[in-house]
Amino acid sequence: MNMVMDKMLKTAAQEGDINLLYTIIQEDPYVLEQLDVIPFVETPLHIAASLGHLHFATEIMRLKPSFAWKLNQQGFSPIHLALQHDQMRIVQRFVEINKELVRVKGREGVTPLHFVSQYGNIDLLANFLSNCPDSIEDVTIRGETALHIAVKHKQYETLQVLIGWLKRTQHRGAMQIEKTILNYKDESGNTILHISALLNDSQVLRLLINSKVDLKAKNLGNLTALDVAVSDEIKDKLVKAGAKRGSSITTSPTLAHKLRSKTNIIDNILIYILRIRGDISEEQRNAFLVVAALVATATYQAVLSPPGGFFQANAGDTNQNIQNTTSVNNTATNVTQGNAGKSVMSEGDFFTLAIMNMLSFLVSAMTIYILTPSGIVGKLLASPMFWLAYCYIYSVMVISPTSASKLFSMIMLFVFIFFWIVHYTFSIVYRRASGYAQNRENQIM
Repeated sequence: MNMVMDKMLKTAAQEGDINLLYTIIQEDPYVLEQLDVIPFVETPLHIAASLGHLHFATEIMRLKPSFAWKLNQQGFSPIHLALQHDQMRIVQRFVEINKELVRVKGREGVTPLHFVSQYGNIDLLANFLSNCPDSIEDVTIRGETALHIAVKHKQYETLQVLIGWLKRTQHRGAMQIEKTILNYKDESGNTILHISALLNDSQVLRLLINSKVDLKAKNLGNLTALDVAVSDEIKDKLVKAGAKRGSSITTSPTLAHKLRSKTNIIDNILIYILRIRGDISEEQRNAFLVVAALVATATYQAVLSPPGGFFQANAGDTNQNIQNTTSVNNTATNVTQGNAGKSVMSEGDFFTLAIMNMLSFLVSAMTIYILTPSGIVGKLLASPMFWLAYCYIYSVMVISPTSASKLFSMIMLFVFIFFWIVHYTFSIVYRRASGYAQNRENQIM
């Protein structure tokens, strides 16, 4: 691109002259393309964004969307320059056209969300969060989140908006993101709680204590917020909230320590189960759940109506005897009242049926439990499954005509409960030991 054309293009951007822009394009159709191949360049969009030429900037973005992501020689994108020059209409238009521009990283990894968090435009901040929820996960080259920046620059209202959004957001993974962001550590290992204690900001401290911040988090110096607090007032508030000094907190085993330890048989079995669970696709999971649910339903129904039926009480019998109205040979059989509600099957036949049916039901129930997604919803679904299994086993015990079936039912109940507790506990311990939270932080970075 020659010097004359470059000067004309800058003039068009400075004046917001769309007609001149197209005159230049008519003379050189590749004029914008030639700019696009330069890694760091001041495009017409940078100039228009700085000066607030809304229509010209919109037209450039329509013609060359990639310009919105270009950094100039100083490391700023057009939306960064619009923010620096207080061109809010331009900023809002950029976000309307492409919401992901809220996440464009400029100099030192600063995003538009970070910029707004530093200077305290809470309305624009809320707009950014609403349009691009994932922007809350971005960090600078110093490991600072938008919350770190707000605390360091004493932007209390901004921090309120950020924390309020974290508490209210409902998108996928919101619970884990809230916990992670509130306790995220910068390059020095300081959380926002550490920084508020260092800055002696009691107002921010109160806000954080009422949120899901970890009062026992340590920085790289092995110090908690209580250790770095500079005033007695801050220390008193932290102590009342349950904070402790770093020296009194037992360090949790590291991932390296866990990986060096030996695994036992239970570990190997449950690791195998978790691996299978992780390797199953969504389509396979759904198919298995449908089959398991059908088997569980059929086996449970078999308990409610076993072959031959039950001994039933005869209300008209003055001798308080029971007449079996459902026997196979249709012959009335008088039994003692203690057999009312018991299966008419022989003890051997019922025991065989109970074993096969119970194994089918419990395997189906365990399959449903294993395949159910983790999280709050998974826990809510797991609880009814547990009580349904309990009701099933208890029903077998009630209708069983033999003590052997009752004993077997009790054994299976304890085995089922043991499996449930061990699997649930191991899942939590294994994920924590595998550095699940740390992996989530690495994804954010």
